[in-house]
Parts: sequence; C-alpha cells; structure tokens
Amino acid sequence: MGTVYYKGGHEFECSAVFTRPALIFARCHSIIKIATPGAPASAQLDALAAMVIPAGAAIKLKSITAISHVAILCPSPPLLKKTAKAYGIPPRSFFDVFGKTKTIKRTNWLNEIMHRFIFERIEADNNSNEATAFLEAEIVKEIYYLSKTFKPSKNVFNLDGTDLYNNTPVLKRALNYIEPRLFAGITMSDLAKHSFASEATLLRVFKKEFSKTPFDYIVGRRLDESLILLRNKKYSVGEISDIIGYKTVSGFISAFKEKFKHTPLSWRKKTNS
Repeated sequence: MGTVYYKGGHEFECSAVFTRPALIFARCHSIIKIATPGAPASAQLDALAAMVIPAGAAIKLKSITAISHVAILCPSPPLLKKTAKAYGIPPRSFFDVFGKTKTIKRTNWLNEIMHRFIFERIEADNNSNEATAFLEAEIVKEIYYLSKTFKPSKNVFNLDGTDLYNNTPVLKRALNYIEPRLFAGITMSDLAKHSFASEATLLRVFKKEFSKTPFDYIVGRRLDESLILLRNKKYSVGEISDIIGYKTVSGFISAFKEKFKHTPLSWRKKTNS
C-alpha cells in the first residue's frame, strides 16, 4: 500500500492527484480541509473522520491547525482483490467502495490499525513484513464495512479520546475554537464568546472535564505539541519555543520541565537515543 506522510510545525497547503484510490486522515490533533471535484464546499478531516478519494480525482489539502500531520494511504488493486477474497466480499462491491468519494467514521479500531500502520511504515521503516500485510488488509476491510453504515456526523474535532461524541456543546465549541488557534493569543473573553457561554460557565465546564482552567488546558496542549516538534530534529529548542507561543525560551524550558520532568534537550536525547 502506497503511503505518503506529511508532518510539520506549520500550516501547509497542497494539491494532488493519485493513480490509486486514497484514504486520507489527519493525525496528532491536526484538522485538515479537503476540497474534491464536484463538492460544493471543503470537507473537514479531524479526529472523527477520514476520507476515501477515488483514483484520478484532483484534491486540495489545507491545514487549519498550527501542527500539520496528514497520512495518505493508497491501496493497490491486488491488495483490494486479495482482501475481498479473504473476507468473502464480491470484488466489484469492494472496488465500488474505493471508487467514490466518501467520508468514513473513525472508529477506535480503525484509529488503532491506521496509527500502527504509520508506525510500522514510517517510524520503523518496515515496508514488507507480516505486520504491515495484516494491517493493510485490516484497514481496507474496515473501510469497506464502515462505508456501508456511516453517515457523516455534524460533530467535529473533539480531544476527549475516551468518548468522541459525549462532550457538552459548550466544550465542543471551545475546543473547536482553541485548536486552529492553539499557538495564537487566546483570551478568556474571546473563548467564551465563541463558545456561546459566560466566562464563569466556561471555567466550570473545563474544571469538570479536565480539572483545569481553560488557560491551563491551552498551556498543556501547547506543551504536548512541543513533544512532536522535538522529535523532529529540524527545529531548535528556541524555534519550538517561538512556534508554540512562548515569549522567552527560558519560560518554555521551565514549563516543559515542570510538566515532563526533563528539559526539552534531555527529553529529545532520551527519545532519540
């Protein structure tokens, strides 16, 4: 299965046409807008949904979050035929699923196998072994069955990994406002305004859900994203500090050490050793 993976610390925009059908999904809290032929508006890919694009379709991708991680998986015709046969699915029905643009609900199992596949192919550089062969078949099989049952939800990005659908409307609106602006200056008044709630209500909701104030939640999310940037040796500690919105490097180092019990440099050395 062909694999394209983009990860970076800044927003990106690109156009592409694939000779095979493509499965596109966002990772690491990214939110991606995707424009497809004939669609009246761009679709949004986040923690809840992936998208199937037929072969030959021209697409445009654009991130709306500061961190951009996008995976594109392109199954080959032999893989589709082999998987259809293994699961007793009529090949024509199987190919029809990958021949149309579809939004697919990301179940826990689909997330697990997609993320594991990316780890095997990108991080571990295992291009052809039993693990990747199993994951490839499971991904395309899961996409087939999900395409038969999923109707796109009005819900969008939600960081509560234990239950993507049950957060309160106020919290959903707050998180949707925070993510695209994670590294920008977000005031409590702006957040409350876009959450359609008072500051007191917003504080109470965050305390109940995360045991944190909205400000502390944002600081924690920025520090979490710094871990992704530290894995990429392209960025210095000073550059990462600037990207995630700290005014001083010393302030970033202090906050990082308080949360992760390591300095950014020692954490980088530890994880890359």
